[in-house]
Amino acid sequence: MNRESFPAHWPLRTRTAIFVVLAFLLSTAGAQSPNKGGESQKGASNPAISAEQELVRLENGFFEAWQTLDQGYFREHMADNGVAWGDDGTLSRDQEIAALLASAKTCIVEGYSLSDFGALPIAAGTYLLTYKVDQYATCSGVKQPVHLNGSSIYILKAGHWLAVYRAQVPFKNQS
Repeated sequence: MNRESFPAHWPLRTRTAIFVVLAFLLSTAGAQSPNKGGESQKGASNPAISAEQELVRLENGFFEAWQTLDQGYFREHMADNGVAWGDDGTLSRDQEIAALLASAKTCIVEGYSLSDFGALPIAAGTYLLTYKVDQYATCSGVKQPVHLNGSSIYILKAGHWLAVYRAQVPFKNQS
């Protein structure tokens, strides 16, 4: 029986991603719990919207902000200590915003769609959101992978949902 915490055959990225997620889970002690019924307290256009619906709305907003180069959305909806993870490694919120601005010079985002959402409550006021992405973008003349898996961890802080972790990883088979 193999009792390794992280099997040696797991890629370093996988082990790093697991470590980052666990570190954020442990650091969410200051997160608030949602009110009864799982509804978000503030930040939703409709106070009766469920936490899951609000998180899906927020995640779609990140992709819209990427397409329209709206750095303010990232500043408002990502925690100050938030991180993003993907093919380029781990980025702080400020590094992700800088990358967004740099992409304005080299990338054309024609469109995107998000689907197959899953929301898993992992602690009071903390959710893991998973989804699939289809994106249509070209950067520096190179078409970007169309199909990706995405995940985000959100915490409820001061009545607002904030992303503390965001990740997108391309499918191996893009057909």
